[in-house]
Amino acid sequence: MVRQRSNRDSESVVLVAKMSNYVILALFVVAVYGSWFVYEQQYLNLPKPLGAQQVGKRGFSEHEAIQHVIALTQFGPHPVGSPALDHALQYVLQAIENIKETAHWEVDVELDLFHAKSGANHMVGGLFKGKTLVYSDLNHIVLRISPKYAAEATENAILVSSHIDTVFSAYVS
Repeated sequence: MVRQRSNRDSESVVLVAKMSNYVILALFVVAVYGSWFVYEQQYLNLPKPLGAQQVGKRGFSEHEAIQHVIALTQFGPHPVGSPALDHALQYVLQAIENIKETAHWEVDVELDLFHAKSGANHMVGGLFKGKTLVYSDLNHIVLRISPKYAAEATENAILVSSHIDTVFSAYVS
């Protein structure tokens, strides 16, 4: 810190804070190492995606899952209410039938398809606070894959959820 005297009054003192070069260097080093730590935790410590041969007959293959995502993107935009969304839904149902047919004999595959007529979600925070999202005529698919001979597996399931529609807006015909 540097003290400077005012010309008008000899008793008033103005303090000017001057940041040390060491403090600036330390902040830079902390920022670099902090960025590296975040990168390492998010990208280098995650397990590698497994292929179908590596997971065996009962495992989950990230490689196979991403192939379905790529296939769904080939349909182009398919917003809620559009005919393209119906095509994407049919693709997912066909993929589920294929999973059922090729599943290991120790694995149980259950499909639940249901239709929601209408509903609303009241937004309580964020950008859309106070707004209400209204939806209607939506199809939902729930697929449960579990081991047949492990009763505790059905009680300790993990839900993986996604949207088949690609955009937030509704289709206007």
